[in-house]
Amino acid sequence: MRTKIVSIFILLITLPFAIQSYVAYHDFSSVVKRKTADYTLRIADQINKHLDTTFTEMQRLSLMPLYDQEVVAVLKKHGEARPDSLPSVRNMEKMSSYIHGILFNRPELKSIQIMTNDGYAFTNMDPSLVKLPDRFREESWYRKTAAADGAGVLIARHTPSYMPDGGGEDVVSFARLLREPYTNRALGIIKMDLKLSLFDRILSNWDVEEYGTIVVVNGDNEPFFEKRIDPGVPLPPLPDFGAEAASRRLDIGSDRYYAFADRSSATGLRVISVVPVDTILKESKRMRAFITGIGLFCLAAACGLAMFFSYRLSKPLIELRRKMFRVQLGNFRESLPAESKDEIGQLNASFNRMVEEINRLVNEVYVIGLREKEAELAALLSRINPHFIYNTLESINMMAVRRGNEDVSDMVTALGTLLRHSIDKYDRMIPLDRELESIRSYVRIQQMRYGDRLRVVYDIDDRLGNVAVPKLLLQPLVENAIYHGIGDGSGTIWIAVARFERELLLIVRDDGCGMDEAAIERLKRSMSRPPTFESGEGGGMALANIYQRIRLLYGDGADLDIDGSPGAGASFTITLPIGEGEERDDGDV
Repeated sequence: MRTKIVSIFILLITLPFAIQSYVAYHDFSSVVKRKTADYTLRIADQINKHLDTTFTEMQRLSLMPLYDQEVVAVLKKHGEARPDSLPSVRNMEKMSSYIHGILFNRPELKSIQIMTNDGYAFTNMDPSLVKLPDRFREESWYRKTAAADGAGVLIARHTPSYMPDGGGEDVVSFARLLREPYTNRALGIIKMDLKLSLFDRILSNWDVEEYGTIVVVNGDNEPFFEKRIDPGVPLPPLPDFGAEAASRRLDIGSDRYYAFADRSSATGLRVISVVPVDTILKESKRMRAFITGIGLFCLAAACGLAMFFSYRLSKPLIELRRKMFRVQLGNFRESLPAESKDEIGQLNASFNRMVEEINRLVNEVYVIGLREKEAELAALLSRINPHFIYNTLESINMMAVRRGNEDVSDMVTALGTLLRHSIDKYDRMIPLDRELESIRSYVRIQQMRYGDRLRVVYDIDDRLGNVAVPKLLLQPLVENAIYHGIGDGSGTIWIAVARFERELLLIVRDDGCGMDEAAIERLKRSMSRPPTFESGEGGGMALANIYQRIRLLYGDGADLDIDGSPGAGASFTITLPIGEGEERDDGDV
């Protein structure tokens, strides 16, 4: 008992706490993931806005040469592809001055090259150190720029081939094919190389340790810039994010990542943040550790409280069990304190009342037993009177026979038989033959009174003579049929005994005055109430007596049915359950 109380108490404490902890941890993790995604996408959007501003400025700067007539004149002069064509010193100075003017106060620009159709490159660097390769027109950046036909082109991270050996470093570039405004004639290509420090400056407020790896790519996933947590760990393959801001989960071996991407509609660049799941759930793990600690503390507290309360609750029950064991051994003077008003106090009070009642009943049974012994002795003494009556009736019968009065003799003989049948115990079971013999004696007595006005028809299955039935079962029904059915008139009574499957049917029917439905319902209701008078004192009481006896002896399988109608007589059917083999064989009849 105590173990069950402790187990239930712990379960009731730990189960809700475990569910609440799981839901709290799950919700907290979801909130952390959602806030991380929102914050990361917001930062990516800010980075994209900075890049939009920078490359919009590059767009403007790349168009400026077309609005300077001297620059256009120089480019037109070198418009034909003539190898080894060198510009004049004046043109070189003019172009150098123009390029340096663009570079002024723009630290993000590393260099600007304006490449003419004849293969010469005007640049801000020493012209002797910059030389276009012979096949520079076959490089991918050049082909993309030429294919754009005057639109600005963003070129992914690369090392320019025109830089001197050993002096090159990776850059990202913006290039445009220059066309004369009025003639749309191709004048050359302007290519502006931007330092990668531009991205470092934009990302200076970005905590890579907290928010993962940052990657900037174009629509073809060509890298412009990346900043990793661990430079030695390769970047995982990036999924296709589509056109809008989105997030994806990446599983690479045993490592799990979340990738958040924001795409610029102006430049087409996509800023991607790849964050390890462990980084996102770092706070969630702290919360889980905290919840686990609280849970263990609560479990320990629950165990202590459960043991304490289980002892307090089970102690009265243990004492009650000990007292009940003593009562079982026969000590009916045990009692328990019932001072409290709770369930334990009420249980103790009930136990005390039960013991008192058992003690009273034991004493009462003892007294009743003594009285039964006295009653048996009185019954033995009272048997003198029935024998005196039998002897007196026999003397009257002999006198009637000697005088030739056969009617009186028959009536006295029938009365003696009826008295012998009725004088013994009322509830004794007898064979059906003896019950029918007493009925025939009773009918003979009544026929002495009624004469030819009373006719009785018997329809008895002789094989059922050995079936045991309660004594005096049919006599009240026959008496009821004579006095209430026929009355002062004349009529016929049918007495039938038959077997239907596993049921014994005893039927008493008359053709007297009968009864209506209301009278039948009143009789049926009166049968369900215990009788208060002996049979014979009233039809309703006699029927109730029969019904109660058969229900007590046979249970729900027994029944007494009433049927009839005004002027058509009444019928009473007793149904008793009967076992196999209770009827008499044909040879015994």
